[in-house]
Amino acid sequence: MAVGHTVEDALVTAVIWTLGYAAFAYVGLRQRLKAKARLEEHGQIRAYIRYPEALSGSLGRIWNQGILTPGAGAIHFQPAVYDSLEPSGRPRTLTVHQLLPERRNVTGKDRNYIQEFEVQALTLMTDGGKVEIAGDPETLDKLQERLGAHIAEG
Repeated sequence: MAVGHTVEDALVTAVIWTLGYAAFAYVGLRQRLKAKARLEEHGQIRAYIRYPEALSGSLGRIWNQGILTPGAGAIHFQPAVYDSLEPSGRPRTLTVHQLLPERRNVTGKDRNYIQEFEVQALTLMTDGGKVEIAGDPETLDKLQERLGAHIAEG
């Protein structure tokens, strides 16, 4: 401990920093929960998408966050930013031909731009080629349920 600082000073400082971090975490969590409720009202989900077969040097290895709206054999993806999911960029609709049933955990360097934990990915074969969708297991369950009735799995 530095000269002139007491144990009480250290404890007060630790409590203040802890409360500050907790406040930021609370605000972020609250904003995510509001966005999730808003999406559920419209049958939409927060997801991350990427195109693993994209040309070398493109953004094929980076996950793009956005709003996914599954439909009858198709997905509509609107890129979005921030926890509030503000739309950004052009939306894209992809016809889904096949849903591969295997899921994998998204970890380590494979998590580029994904801030969530316990994220899994599944693969779709679409009219735009191979597409990977990442999200929490509950999100992927919803996606598989909504698409499963309209397309062949595996």
